[in-house]
Amino acid sequence: MNGNRRVRAILASLFLVVALVLASCSQTMMRLETGPRAWVGGPPDGSEVPLGMVSAMCHAYAKAGVSHIELWVNGVFANRAPNTTDPSAEYFTASLTFETTGPGSYVLHCWTYDQDGGSAQSDPVTLRVTGEEPTPTTGEEEIPTASPTSTEAPPTATVPPPTETPIPPTSTRVPPTSTPRPPTATPVPVRILSFEVTKSQINDGECVRFDWVVQGSPSAIFFDDEGVTSPDSRERCPTATREFELRAELNGQVADRATLTVVVAPGDTTGPVIGRWAVSPGLISWDQYDSCTPREVTVNAYNVTDPSGVAAVKVIYRMKGGSWQSKGMNQVQTGMWSAIIGPNDLELSLNPPVTAGATAPGTNSLECYVQAKDDFGNSTDSNWRTVTVQYCHIVR
Repeated sequence: MNGNRRVRAILASLFLVVALVLASCSQTMMRLETGPRAWVGGPPDGSEVPLGMVSAMCHAYAKAGVSHIELWVNGVFANRAPNTTDPSAEYFTASLTFETTGPGSYVLHCWTYDQDGGSAQSDPVTLRVTGEEPTPTTGEEEIPTASPTSTEAPPTATVPPPTETPIPPTSTRVPPTSTPRPPTATPVPVRILSFEVTKSQINDGECVRFDWVVQGSPSAIFFDDEGVTSPDSRERCPTATREFELRAELNGQVADRATLTVVVAPGDTTGPVIGRWAVSPGLISWDQYDSCTPREVTVNAYNVTDPSGVAAVKVIYRMKGGSWQSKGMNQVQTGMWSAIIGPNDLELSLNPPVTAGATAPGTNSLECYVQAKDDFGNSTDSNWRTVTVQYCHIVR
């Protein structure tokens, strides 16, 4: 029984270890999916390396695809490796070198940049550079120490004490315990800072302008496979939906790239949509009994829309039996247009005829409809409406 308990305890311990390992792997994968990552693969943190050229292994991960890797030493840009093999690859590794200028501590960081403009910095790796710098010569010959029998002391201004190391000029050497000075001229990495288009969706026949800003000193810039220098913009009139690429190169290699897609809608061949329209109050009346005070008809059109823009809206009208007339409608708010038809706009056909000096009432029919045009000249006519008009007429 004791042996069985011991076996069960061992199996339970092994199961717990496996579960912890799987959980750790799962958490690692979850971290990998959250965004760009960078880490230094070598040399290990705390390593000692000799003075001279040092190679660092930078690893990168980006869900959107790795654009390039940069190596920074003591907070200063040192080297760069673009991902020209497969820009959509999520993993990318490069060996980047830098030259140490003297013994001391060097702090390394790897930076990952993805295709969407995201970036991530690795944990720092500190290296200890060992070795001795060559002692600079002053061009003066050292004077040997005087012999015991000599009565003349050596010049103190040119001969250092025999027990001390000669001190080089401070302008050409950094003390071994200090951090090496960064180079005075730091190269600026070539990078596309912005790439924009005036409109990302257009109608057939429209044109757009592309503008961009590239930092650094690229050896060449290509927009839509056209070599460009200045100005930093170009105009295009695409006839179909397509992608436009901006590419910056350095010494024949792609340093950075960006793309924009312009959607071209089919050509507009139809007129605007007239949601609804109404004639209000539906009656024009000249008072038959008092002073023939006129009233007016208001015509409203609602929800008048067109993808290419509404250029004009008008009401077409006539008195029954008369000639057609038109009157422009004013836009009173987005999609709504309005016009007023008054006595001066009508051609009245009186029935029956009246004699001089008499006041005669009458009726007639006002026929009307709404017409809307877009920016391409396409027009749409609404349905017809008929309104009964009452009036009185005073013969002078």
